[in-house]
Amino acid sequence: MVEMKSSYEPDYFRVDSRPYGISYGKWTVRWWRWFLSASKSKNPALDSTGQYAGENQPERYVWFLAGKLADENKSLPNRKCSIPLGRSILFPIINCEANFLEFPELKTEREIIDHVTSDENTIVEKVCLLNDVTVPAQRVQSDPVLFSVNLGKDNIYNVNAEKTNAHGDGYWIFLKPPPKGDYVLSFSGSCENGRLKSGANYKLTIQDNESGDK
Repeated sequence: MVEMKSSYEPDYFRVDSRPYGISYGKWTVRWWRWFLSASKSKNPALDSTGQYAGENQPERYVWFLAGKLADENKSLPNRKCSIPLGRSILFPIINCEANFLEFPELKTEREIIDHVTSDENTIVEKVCLLNDVTVPAQRVQSDPVLFSVNLGKDNIYNVNAEKTNAHGDGYWIFLKPPPKGDYVLSFSGSCENGRLKSGANYKLTIQDNESGDK
């Protein structure tokens, strides 16, 4: 069992804040680019153990985590991850993105935005617990609303590895750097009125080094 820090009260960035000098929405764009550039073999949303949690992380300030792809399977992956001390942690409880390669039938910026907004409006669950303390999820759109992204080879959408434009929206948690120690993080969300479920369970170790190795 992981020994939890019962005295720790999670602190987090608010929607209107500018973590490390840029908007919350710009950080979600960086998250999307990290996520969409990964191949299926090392994609953080398809990782069942956390072995790929350190792949292509930002050089400083922030560490990205992912849930699982939303589907009808209600079980969540159990992962382990070590994070360097001093990093904030950004992850979606549940989110949605659409781009012109994945959805070639969508031709305009308005159609892309409406598609994502329609999906987000079906969300009925968004829960996050860090050491059994509830952390509120906040809805954040991508900034800019339409952003460029390079889909990597063998990407999760099974489309050509090309550059395209996308829109993202979702419910996010952006934790300020936790103290050194062990933590239990659990988060989940569901959309389409509960039919599809996303989320993950993590055993996190915040350690005093810059490797972030598992």
